[in-house]
Amino acid sequence: MGAIKDGITDQGGSALRKYQDAIVGSRSLLTLLRFELTQMLVSPVPGAFGLALRKALLPGLLGSCGGGSVFGRSVVLRQPHRVHVGRAVVLDDQCCLDAITDEPEGIRIGDTTMVGMGTKLAAKLGSITIGSNCGLGANVTVHSSVGGSVRIGSNVLIAGHVYLGGGQYHTARTDVSIAEQGHIEGLHLEIGDNCWIGANATIVNGVKVGRDAIVAAGAVVTKDVPPFAIVGGVPAKVIRIRGESAEAAAS
Repeated sequence: MGAIKDGITDQGGSALRKYQDAIVGSRSLLTLLRFELTQMLVSPVPGAFGLALRKALLPGLLGSCGGGSVFGRSVVLRQPHRVHVGRAVVLDDQCCLDAITDEPEGIRIGDTTMVGMGTKLAAKLGSITIGSNCGLGANVTVHSSVGGSVRIGSNVLIAGHVYLGGGQYHTARTDVSIAEQGHIEGLHLEIGDNCWIGANATIVNGVKVGRDAIVAAGAVVTKDVPPFAIVGGVPAKVIRIRGESAEAAAS
């Protein structure tokens, strides 16, 4: 991941070269022109005409895009050639797909998944994979760690204002600031198929949520969640296992 990381932080080179490396993902002037014109002239157009324009032109910026996908207004794309979108995906207004990474696939979204208004998918030197038939509410943030990944299964429901992943820092030293100690690299977050994540929940990197689990609204998940478990609280704890009777759960 050194090339892009160095391109973002390197103090040398022109501002245009840095912008091409970090945002456009190519030093081709033709690619830059196409990216800029599409973002400036097509992205903000309202109404049905805007939808038709974006449907025709935005897929050409992506690594791949299935038929029937819909793009809302002011969708932000960074390193779009590393973004792969399936069939009949809906990206609502003001979504951000930030695939700044050295991975071949920074972000992959499966078929018939809906991504709500203002949601941000930030690969940030890692990768994000979302399965098919998922629903992400408004203002969700999915943030992979440096050299890590976030993997969300199929048929997953994620309510609004959920935060998944995020950076974690080394903190052992006290003679320098936390920021100077750097990120913990290579963390992986996994959410199994058929899960339901309630509004305002937080699930940190390095956690595995088993299939068919439910995370209650406002929960902060810092440890693995078993399949079919219902968890809640700060930090989240298992309330019961789905399918158990209330008496069995209380005993």
